[in-house]
Amino acid sequence: MTKSIFRIFMILALGLAVAQTTLSAQETRRLQGTWDVSVTVQDCQTGAPIRNVRSLQGFFRDGSFTETANTSLRGTSVGAWNHTGGHSYSARYWFFRYKPDGTFASIAQAIDMITLSPDGTQFVASGTIQDFDANNVSLSIGCFTHAAKRLTAPHFDDQTH
Repeated sequence: MTKSIFRIFMILALGLAVAQTTLSAQETRRLQGTWDVSVTVQDCQTGAPIRNVRSLQGFFRDGSFTETANTSLRGTSVGAWNHTGGHSYSARYWFFRYKPDGTFASIAQAIDMITLSPDGTQFVASGTIQDFDANNVSLSIGCFTHAAKRLTAPHFDDQTH
């Protein structure tokens, strides 16, 4: 009888541990997906807006990140993201900037602190963007904010294909 009770408690404890690990893994990946992002670049000292950009950002299961923006003066961003606790995440990514004639202007590094809404459908973020020349000399530092909405694909049933 004692062995049976012990086994039952062990099975329950193991089941609880697995469930908590699964829930924890699901929580850390809640940012995973594709996002429609409104970006406001601003002067870090005054907060005055410099420009607005719209982008699509992808946060992938393996921790990789990609972004494309609606301006021809910059390339695609690549980088990584991670869960920092609760509804908070961070991302670090890089992209090339181009002069109006299409030649190299700088490489930019963005550091982003992200807060996901409790329902997982939106996030806000703030961060810094630092530009470097071809010799890795810092040219400028700016600040930005993001307001994002999750993009979801429609669900198709097998008969509509």
